[in-house]
Amino acid sequence: MDNAAENQSLVSAVLLTFDPDTQSVLATLEPSPTAHKIDLPMLEALLQAQGYGEFYTSKTVMHELILQANQGKDGSKVIANRRDAELKWVIKPNKMAVYLTVVPAYGGKKITREWVFEELQTQGIDESCVDQAALEQVLEAGQAERLCVARGIEPEPGLDSRFEVLVEDCKNLLAGYSDEDQVDFHQVQNFTVVEEGEALMQRLPPTPGVLGLTVLGEKLPTEPGCELEFNAGAEGAIIDPNNPDLLIAAVKGHPILIENGVVVDPTLRIDTINLESGNIDFDGSVEVKGDVTSGFSLQATGNVFIGGMVEKATVVAGRNLTIVGGVAGEDLGRDHNNQLILKARIRAGGNISAKYANLAYLRANGDILIREFVLQSHLSAKGGVYLTQPGSKGCIIGGKTLARTEIIVNGLGSDANVPTVVRVGRVNCKRKLEEQLQAEHKNCLKNCEKLEKVLKSAENPEPKASINEQMCLKIKTTLTSYEQKAERIKAIQVQLSARKQSNDDAKVTVNGIIYPNVCIGIDGASFNNRLRKGGCTLVREGSEVVSHGVH
Repeated sequence: MDNAAENQSLVSAVLLTFDPDTQSVLATLEPSPTAHKIDLPMLEALLQAQGYGEFYTSKTVMHELILQANQGKDGSKVIANRRDAELKWVIKPNKMAVYLTVVPAYGGKKITREWVFEELQTQGIDESCVDQAALEQVLEAGQAERLCVARGIEPEPGLDSRFEVLVEDCKNLLAGYSDEDQVDFHQVQNFTVVEEGEALMQRLPPTPGVLGLTVLGEKLPTEPGCELEFNAGAEGAIIDPNNPDLLIAAVKGHPILIENGVVVDPTLRIDTINLESGNIDFDGSVEVKGDVTSGFSLQATGNVFIGGMVEKATVVAGRNLTIVGGVAGEDLGRDHNNQLILKARIRAGGNISAKYANLAYLRANGDILIREFVLQSHLSAKGGVYLTQPGSKGCIIGGKTLARTEIIVNGLGSDANVPTVVRVGRVNCKRKLEEQLQAEHKNCLKNCEKLEKVLKSAENPEPKASINEQMCLKIKTTLTSYEQKAERIKAIQVQLSARKQSNDDAKVTVNGIIYPNVCIGIDGASFNNRLRKGGCTLVREGSEVVSHGVH
């Protein structure tokens, strides 16, 4: 019994030997009465003590060995391997990137800077494409998993001709805007004047571009830049006869920056329009430092800039109109349609910008931008109407406001429920008219068909035609008339169809409050607001005006 117990408690000693042929460590178990039980830390310490601590080991194999040793079994088992580091290179098919995977060393040859660079040369990688920071990361860690260590250089296309503005105030205008901003340079307010012959813009030559490079050192072609011409629409400016890359002023006037050019617009400057100046009618641009006083008129074919306000006066601008102050008018009663007759009348071929409008008529072929408020006025814009300046009321109270594309305001109406009308888009042609046109077109085609049959029978020699030559001529004339009428009707139908589709984006956006007694029309559909309503965007859906996106 004692012998059986002794055998059961017997454990095996672990002897380690290194086989240089297989680069492996062999553990031999020999049962011994002097041996002690071991665990994983003890076995790892034994490997470390005999110089095999960095070798590759498997926890599973080591646990199996420990179990056999503690059970007193004999035998041998490979428990560690000496492994060199391994470099695996992958070059993308387009030769624009190299990826490196590094299997770390386990007691064997470790990765070194010299080894890596020698491998790079062997792979044919161009040194200028190597990512030195990535390589340092690999050398420090001693391992990597598909790390990009080299990238090809993409070719850079050449730059087209660039145009450098030489007028200082035009440069300052550009400084406040980013590439994404939509800038209308016709709204310049400082009205700088250039003299005849003054340099406006310089053209810089195109660049040839920069060749690209694959990771294997192969050059990639590039495209040179194009030589661009000065804008042919740069009125008032000419190319210097002695320098084809220089644009100069042909006349004295106001420089306006356009794409690839500068327009020089002759400008009239005046302090105030009053009794001393009289009415102004000028072919060009006008700058008024002060006010346009009551009873006077200002007409200009170019831009108009008014540094003060417009009283009960008329101002007409062929291009853009900027009023730093507001427009303060007066009503002269009502007409036969019960509409206010307004004495202040403002018109512009481009945009209108003003601080406010009170009892005034404003009409623009572009947009109308009001910074503060509109009170009992009539606004009409072929673009949009905007009252959205942060911190301002931005409201329309009373009157009528019409726009082709959109109206965006901070508020509509007032607490006093003043009747206010806003409309966007166009009134679509009524279905009855479309049906009448369709019926008329069908009738024309039917008559044409009948007349063609009559003519065909008249040309048949058998039996003898009962229609003489004069009658045939009248029938042909009538047929041509019907054909032309059918074509005109078809053209009108196409125009109506295009008009119906052109205003899909017409909308009214109110950021703040819509008060009661406000009528909103969109493409002919109307909505009468009877309750205080939060901000929203109103559009036409079907035959109704509906609101979306309540703030």
